[in-house]
Amino acid sequence: MQTREQIETEFRAELESLLKKWGATIEVEDHYSGYAECGRDMRMTVYIPGIYDLDADEKVRDYCEIDLGKEQP
Repeated sequence: MQTREQIETEFRAELESLLKKWGATIEVEDHYSGYAECGRDMRMTVYIPGIYDLDADEKVRDYCEIDLGKEQP
């Protein structure tokens, strides 16, 4: 049986590999910061940069944002 630590280590390694493969980053923001009545509304987004071939002067891959949804406690 895998322990919690082993699962976390394996998951993080796979996630980091996937982010590296795509040159991606994950950002988290409080969507309604400054509005105390809204509470905390954290939004997670993956950003994948576009790729341009400078020699051919053309786009190889579009820029992409992936909304991972929100978390409200």
